[in-house]
Amino acid sequence: MTGMSELLAVSRYEFRMQARKRSLWLVTLLLGCLLIAIQGDQGPRHLPADTPPAEVMTTWAILFGIVVPLGFGMVLADRLIRDRRLGTTALLESLPVGPGRFLAGKYLGGLAASALPVFLLMLVAGGYESLHRGDPLLLGWTVLVFAVVMLPGLAFVAGFALVCPLVVSAPLFRVLFVGYWFWGNFLGAEILPSLTGTLLTPVGAYPASWLSGQWQMYAGDPGWLSFLRPEPDGLAALSSVLLLVLTGLLPLLVAGLVFNRRRRTTV
Repeated sequence: MTGMSELLAVSRYEFRMQARKRSLWLVTLLLGCLLIAIQGDQGPRHLPADTPPAEVMTTWAILFGIVVPLGFGMVLADRLIRDRRLGTTALLESLPVGPGRFLAGKYLGGLAASALPVFLLMLVAGGYESLHRGDPLLLGWTVLVFAVVMLPGLAFVAGFALVCPLVVSAPLFRVLFVGYWFWGNFLGAEILPSLTGTLLTPVGAYPASWLSGQWQMYAGDPGWLSFLRPEPDGLAALSSVLLLVLTGLLPLLVAGLVFNRRRRTTV
């Protein structure tokens, strides 16, 4: 097998295993329905009829982004831990696949499977808005907004949710993750130094601000780490997307180096 075929094989296996988890679909559905139910007259359903399509769908993305990635991270947190508990890790590691490709495959497959119900949730919202506003182009905006606003943050969360529980345990990671999520996305810098409003805000504030033309979720607000708080524009949005994806890969890189060293010492 070539390196690419090995990566695809692990990714397909991981995708099938993760997509079968009922908890993944149930958590996403419940959180999505809860957010729609409590949004009141401030939610995207009540935006004026002449609201631009990009603003409509970025508002939906921000709404779902409040807590749906929390469920996403919670479900992924036990993925590698469960392999160890079930005894499948040793079997998988015995295959002729290097630690780097093994982790990359687990990451890509887990990310794709866990992001799928979130994407379908956005498609339902986009379909509703297309019928409600009589604009079929909203479905195209739905795909674009998901890819630019939501997916980078999910990729960021996936990297840490897969690897960190190997160090701190899945239950402790979930507790810490909840605290981080609200500190790093919704706690204004005037209250306490936080990552809220920076390029590293995984809720997608910068891409959402650029696409909608409206400042979203404290993006660019002055505060701690001012170099990470540029004015929201196209370049800042692109920088945020790249930083989130690359930062989410850092735990995998470290874990890959550790696993590779461990394999060498046991050979």
